[in-house]
Amino acid sequence: MRRATSTATVASVASVVSVALVVLACVKDPVTGKRELILIGESEEIAMGQQGSADVEASMGLYQDAELSAYVEELGQSMAQASERPHLPWQFRVVDSDVVNAFALPGGYVYLTRGILAYMNSEAAMAGVLGHEIGHVTARHHVEQMSKQQLAGLGLNMGTVFFPEVRPFGDILGSGVGLLFLKFGRDAERESDRLGVRYSLGQSYDPTEMARFFAVLARLAGPERQVPSWASTHPDPQDREATILALVSEHSAGRENLRTGAERYRRLTEDLIFGANPREGFMRGSRFLHPELEFQLEYPEGWNVQNTQRVVYAAAPDGGASMQLTVSRVAPGTAPEMHARDFFRQNKLEYGTGERLRVGPFSAYRAPFRALTRTGELYGEAGFVADGDHVYEILGLTRRNAIRFYAPVFQDVIESFDRLRDRSALEIEPQRIHWVQASRNVTLREALLEAGADSNGLEDLAVLNNLGLDAGLNQGQWIKVLERGSP
Repeated sequence: MRRATSTATVASVASVVSVALVVLACVKDPVTGKRELILIGESEEIAMGQQGSADVEASMGLYQDAELSAYVEELGQSMAQASERPHLPWQFRVVDSDVVNAFALPGGYVYLTRGILAYMNSEAAMAGVLGHEIGHVTARHHVEQMSKQQLAGLGLNMGTVFFPEVRPFGDILGSGVGLLFLKFGRDAERESDRLGVRYSLGQSYDPTEMARFFAVLARLAGPERQVPSWASTHPDPQDREATILALVSEHSAGRENLRTGAERYRRLTEDLIFGANPREGFMRGSRFLHPELEFQLEYPEGWNVQNTQRVVYAAAPDGGASMQLTVSRVAPGTAPEMHARDFFRQNKLEYGTGERLRVGPFSAYRAPFRALTRTGELYGEAGFVADGDHVYEILGLTRRNAIRFYAPVFQDVIESFDRLRDRSALEIEPQRIHWVQASRNVTLREALLEAGADSNGLEDLAVLNNLGLDAGLNQGQWIKVLERGSP
């Protein structure tokens, strides 16, 4: 969860993009040259991408590293300008998410997460993934897919980035925060793989690095690991590795001196944040602590809590109730009850008689409310806590027949809101990527232990390096380790 940047409710930053029906026409595919029936013109495609990029960046946030961001933009632009659609308003950004993913929006808006960058080992691997996403745009896969779908107004099918188990009733605040990416068919994915290899070779990058990266994804998607988001929107990475190696063999015959760009990649990913950033909120037992905003609150034991960039979601173990925490920027001194009235009105929620109260050192206001949603009528309690130029909005909701049980639970969470004073929590830092060289000819296991790695995390570090723990390293070979944050 991050500090609010406007007076608008932060949970309402994303909007569903609607697409106007355009003249039915046969359009030549820029890649294949074949004529295809497409309902969406290029100007509409670009407009969708512009709106989608604004939603993505508002909801996820961009990673704050100017040099790394410029690096990704430079590499992406060099590949896009050599593609079949160089005239598009291409942009390449790094979003501040630990999810392992990359995606493109219509019109040339391409995103890598910092999570996916952490698992790459070279510039060539990044070029391969960027080339794949560029391929989705140049081959017009988004508009092809949308032209096939019979959706009202031809709107985009938006994939949620949140976990459904902490949102049993969906979002009650306007629209949900979504990402504009579609799951393409196998033919489209194969075409993007082929284009990714072609674009990589066009810039003299070694596309076998792209294949090696798919081996990392296959390990991440193993039976005991959570499937990364890339795997949820792309076919089996193990199959892709073999496919790409076959494409490399076909297209790079006779090519020599292909580059990996490993040295520059190491330099620019040094100190990259790895995993969830605790500065933006973390759980300690049943308490949610936010070092940057200096607050804490207590959830019921056993509740599932999920922290996102703009909203903290929580749900009862049986899914019978959920809560969400957001923050809005306001004029200093705004009374919480005044903000509450505006909040209820903007989100079209009916509310009852409320009461002013103190929670920790803060002025607060609490009121019951009723919401009409797509899943039916919901009842809840809302708390509003004023802190300088911010107001925190804490909402709990459940079905009508359960509100008597859950209302006191919601009230307890609201009243647990307090200033965070624990120095160990306030000073906590995220883990970061650190590149080190093997001091001698050793195994990866030995090198990691010599670098101070925790013995319980060696398997994860092996995946991060795409090596086996017993793999032999040569003296001077580079590997990644993690610098510890404060406990």
